[in-house]
Amino acid sequence: MSTAKPQNTTATSQAAYKPFDLLKKPKQRAVIYGLTNRQNDHWLIKANDLLLDHQPFNLKDKARFFHSLKLLVNSGVQFTRALEMLSDRTQHVRFSRILKTVAYDMQQNGLSFSGAIQKHPSIFEQSEVKMIYSGELTGKINATLEAIATQLQKNIELEMRVKSALMYPATVVGAIILAGAAVMFFIVPKLTSLFAELGGQLPLSTRILMNTSEIIVSYWWLLLFGIAGAITWFIQWKSSEEGQRSWHHFILNFPLTKNIVSNIQVTKITLNFATLLSAGIPLSKALRVLGEIVPNKIVGDDLFDIEVKVRNGDPLHQSFLDAKHIDSVVGEILEVGEKTGHMAEVLQKLGDQYDLEVESQLKNLSTIIEPIIILFVGVAVAFLIFAVLMPIFNLQDLFAASA
Repeated sequence: MSTAKPQNTTATSQAAYKPFDLLKKPKQRAVIYGLTNRQNDHWLIKANDLLLDHQPFNLKDKARFFHSLKLLVNSGVQFTRALEMLSDRTQHVRFSRILKTVAYDMQQNGLSFSGAIQKHPSIFEQSEVKMIYSGELTGKINATLEAIATQLQKNIELEMRVKSALMYPATVVGAIILAGAAVMFFIVPKLTSLFAELGGQLPLSTRILMNTSEIIVSYWWLLLFGIAGAITWFIQWKSSEEGQRSWHHFILNFPLTKNIVSNIQVTKITLNFATLLSAGIPLSKALRVLGEIVPNKIVGDDLFDIEVKVRNGDPLHQSFLDAKHIDSVVGEILEVGEKTGHMAEVLQKLGDQYDLEVESQLKNLSTIIEPIIILFVGVAVAFLIFAVLMPIFNLQDLFAASA
């Protein structure tokens, strides 16, 4: 009896500490999505898995994955073995489990690589699945993997330029909002009590400022609720099919964004089209994939219409020239490519040229926005000075009126 008791205690202790050990090193926990039974797991492991299963995944990691997969396959490593190696190498637990699941589906369920990754739409875009499927059909899977990695890398660079250009105005606007909130909450209420004691007629701007501050201080929770509700509605509306098309149509035709958005679309179309053609993707399939790659739905619809026209025998360059929302320069350069037989090369050169132009426009974006922000700040400061300082300058008149 004396020997059995410590053994049970040790077993209980190991069972109690096991969840914490798995939380420290979650990659040690083998999980195949759709196969591993996790219903009887400890609640700590379930909670940790819930967070891991919704772990965000960025484009940089995906581009690195496709490039590494292409290198391993070119080196003669078996495809599923390459997936397992990359699964063990990555530090992203969720992606590691997805890669293990993909390898399992290919080995045990007989799925192709495109069919296996299609089960994970939160990681792999439909356009990537179709590109890989086309590469499997044409026997050029290695070139397709390299094309996807190149395409993702170019998209990452473009997104970084846009974010960098918008960082300055976003920071300034955020600082203005915080400063305005501080004034409304802490400074104006004190001035309100001072002016109320002194009495007298206050300027209209001061009364507007005081009433606005009173509303914000008294109903700040309602304002936050309204702002949160408006943001939530906008995000849901923008995520819907109708909302996406309306928003994309707006930014495509809005005077301040029209030129840069149009040039970005040309850059994406030409560079991605060149990549698809270089990878050996058939023309009709390349157009279909291209329509899904381009983020603007309106431009994507034009590309789908072009695909239909090309299938019906219309010339490629004329179909692009007839598109309503695609710059005619794409059709003109495609005409040159069709005559010379080097469409991928001329598209690549045009894309590089427009890429430089977009980079220059994005660099100048902050220069264009800066005077607008300065004007806005100047108007706001002038209003505050007039609303707050003018009554203070007239304190002698207010004291006389109160006497």
